[in-house]
Amino acid sequence: MPRGKLIVLILSLALMFSSRTFAAERPGKTTPVRIGVVSRSTLDMPYYVARDRGFFREEGLEPEIVFIRSSLAVQALLAGSLDFGTATGTAVSAIANGADLRVVLAMSDKPAFDLIAHPSITKIAELRGKRIGFGGIGGLSELIVRRILAAHRIAPEQVKFLPMGQNSLTYASLKAGMIDATMLQMPQNFLAEDDGFRKLAAGADYYRVVQGGLATTKGMTSERPELITKAIRATFKALRWIRTEKKQAIEFMRGPYLDLGGERERFTERIYEAAVQAYLPSGAVDEKVQREMIASAAQRIKLAQPLPAEGVFDFSFARAAGESLR
Repeated sequence: MPRGKLIVLILSLALMFSSRTFAAERPGKTTPVRIGVVSRSTLDMPYYVARDRGFFREEGLEPEIVFIRSSLAVQALLAGSLDFGTATGTAVSAIANGADLRVVLAMSDKPAFDLIAHPSITKIAELRGKRIGFGGIGGLSELIVRRILAAHRIAPEQVKFLPMGQNSLTYASLKAGMIDATMLQMPQNFLAEDDGFRKLAAGADYYRVVQGGLATTKGMTSERPELITKAIRATFKALRWIRTEKKQAIEFMRGPYLDLGGERERFTERIYEAAVQAYLPSGAVDEKVQREMIASAAQRIKLAQPLPAEGVFDFSFARAAGESLR
């Protein structure tokens, strides 16, 4: 064979081998998935963990996490701008109003609210005649505090409710003496106790409700079921990593994803412990919780006939994802 042709053959073989090697090493094509998160809290942290630790990529997904208000998240889901949203409570209310959505994953069923009062108030019965603040009218903090008072036979007219507009304002109002008690979330509940205010009750002892998780459209459940299972499986991997890699998880929590303010170092480990206890290993809640959430949503909009649970929740994807990881 002439020398020139031999060189061409050698170069061709080299290029062929190189391209095949590159193709073998190049990762497969990933599917983009957009997730709308509504808080910088431990409820939404697993999605950031799944992204940064590569768990979404292991499932062939390329995630984009978008911070969005809960009311807008539902609209974005219905418009197709998001694949998933973490505003599961808002989604249930929207479904009761006729929105074609489903809740497919529950992150927790323990509301992270504590009833915190002025140090002079030593028990719930002493709240009669007192001013109680909460975030927004119709929000979870108002619902829980009313449940707590009802359990202790305190009628609504026996206290003065003061809506603050948003939960971030309630602790400042308590410190300023504008209110006598309020519902506080992490880390403000820890901060309040350290500042001498008194914890009267844990919201999780009085009310169970889906917090965090994933909602999507009904169309997605029928047209792209494999995408839902993969997204949930990546989330389960993140939850497993958070539970088993405590030191690394705490360091992750000190990063930019959680809204811990200036108390990041002071409360991170306490928040980690509370979060791990609150996460649902199964990603689902029982039918009792489902029915209570539906009934509550129906009552708010005066719906004559509450929807069946299967018209609101579909945890079959969470079960399938969990079984595949065993």
